[in-house]
Amino acid sequence: MNTGLEFDPIDYYQKDLKSRVKDKTTNLLDTLVKDNKVDINKNKTLTKEIYALQTKIDESEKSRNTYNVIRIILIILAVVGGIFCLFGLFTLFNDGYSLFGILSTILGGAVLIVSLLIIFLVINKKHKEESKKLTNLKAKQAKLKSEAYATVAPLINSFNFKHFVNLINGLDTVLSVDEELDQYKLFKLRKLYNEKFIFGENESILDIYSGNIDKNPYVRVLVTNQKMYDHDYTGTRTVTWQETYHDSEGHLRTRTESETLIAHYSAPAPRYSTSSYIIYGNGAAPKLRFTRAPSGLNLDHDDKDVEKLVKKRSKKIEDRQEDAIKEGKTFTPLANLEFESLFYALDRNNETEYRLLFTPLAQQNMTELITAKEPYGDDFYFIKENKVNYIFSNHASRSIRFPYTDFYTYFDYEKLYSDFVSVMCSEFESLYFAAAPLLAIPLYQMDEAPLFEDKSEKEILTEYEAEVFANSMNKDLFRPEEAATEQILKVRRTQSLKNSDLFEVTSHAFSSTQMVTYVPVVCRNGRVYDVPVYWYQYDPVSKTSNIAICKIKEQKEKTQKDGKFNYNIYRHNNFGGCYLDNDLLNESNEDTFVSKIENTYNLIK
Repeated sequence: MNTGLEFDPIDYYQKDLKSRVKDKTTNLLDTLVKDNKVDINKNKTLTKEIYALQTKIDESEKSRNTYNVIRIILIILAVVGGIFCLFGLFTLFNDGYSLFGILSTILGGAVLIVSLLIIFLVINKKHKEESKKLTNLKAKQAKLKSEAYATVAPLINSFNFKHFVNLINGLDTVLSVDEELDQYKLFKLRKLYNEKFIFGENESILDIYSGNIDKNPYVRVLVTNQKMYDHDYTGTRTVTWQETYHDSEGHLRTRTESETLIAHYSAPAPRYSTSSYIIYGNGAAPKLRFTRAPSGLNLDHDDKDVEKLVKKRSKKIEDRQEDAIKEGKTFTPLANLEFESLFYALDRNNETEYRLLFTPLAQQNMTELITAKEPYGDDFYFIKENKVNYIFSNHASRSIRFPYTDFYTYFDYEKLYSDFVSVMCSEFESLYFAAAPLLAIPLYQMDEAPLFEDKSEKEILTEYEAEVFANSMNKDLFRPEEAATEQILKVRRTQSLKNSDLFEVTSHAFSSTQMVTYVPVVCRNGRVYDVPVYWYQYDPVSKTSNIAICKIKEQKEKTQKDGKFNYNIYRHNNFGGCYLDNDLLNESNEDTFVSKIENTYNLIK
């Protein structure tokens, strides 16, 4: 669909795509509801009863809690009454009859007896009745939830990532998504654009998929990263000493002084973070390299904030130009100082190609994108390394894929419908604005990747997707016994059989051992004291185990959510697998594994 807005990503989204995505999602869901024969009226009747019961449950829990509070108060009164009664008896026994002793014994005993009678004859009975009522209400509600869930279960079990793929590809825009990581696109990025796809031993892939921006390939990836940093530990010690001094009258006095000494000690510790980025290949400006980071504008910024930033950075741009002249390098600021200050790619290496890429229209688009307050503001890093572009987006650091499994616990059709549409739209928005810095450059949409012979490996499942699969499983399976931190899972293919592939999964983590270091600190009394600082020593630990994965064609209706099934079978997207620990697969026992998956899914290689 040609709207004339394709080269203006902000307007294109606001004036066209946003409404079309919602309409298409609604139409998709309506079709799925019809195909799966959801009894909407029955679900609405059941959910109405469920929510009505929830109100009664809340009231019952409130009443039960009130009886608990009353019982506690009465127990306290009983204890206080008992104490007064005993004290009165003690007084009468030792001091003879006295008004205080008599009153204390009688009143204390009365409070004790009355409190206990109320507790045992009234409160406990009411509490028991309310607890029984609550149990019955919850049981009735659970039964209704089960019935309500049964009405939407076929619909829920039909959800998969294909719906998101078909939605995006059906929009007829320059942006497309592959159902699986495309081997051909990986090969293309490697051979045509020199992308190495090297993920370090301290990185693990949580999710990955590929697609096209017009006719050029991209890969979107979500990774968790582990780095060491110096963690600062603090220890304290309080010391006291005696001091002599002369008072105002000249007399020699002694006083006690004290000081709390504080010591610090730094030691390496692991830190884990998650990031999302797009790797995009394009032959335009093939020699150009630069980096840019978010400008720092807040979502609630105004024109004055932009002017202030431009004014501040304009001076630095002038300094950069003067430094370049002194160093014999070429750096010529663009006439558009607003764009230059907001995009701020001062480390660029090729002025000619920079201007070729950032035409006046590209500058205008990028400025609009950076200063836009919705939906995410300026949250992207842009790194260009010759023919490869990297876009890091802060807003996508949690997830990059439509989370259809989140709906597996829903029983309320109306909430399911509303949330499905909302999440689908927000996931498209996340992808679109992650790619928006690339869409803002018209030349990128005009440059078409050349055709070439496909010599990529024909593996159904890449090691990248296998790593994603491992991360979707129960991570306790892979955790080393001594591990006290998060894990970084690395995957290596070890075997390829008829219907499945075997992968070796190595979990990298750290054990922690508490240590103590004594740091000398000078006290104000002039002496030096050793202050203990407790800290943790982190040592690397690892564990290697095996998993088997094969491809599945589709879910059957009886399938529940991704995760652990009978026979230790797991599901993630289009793949099924199992944990083998130290065992291996061969041609004979592979059939057992495959048959287990076929019990739940249709299998294809």
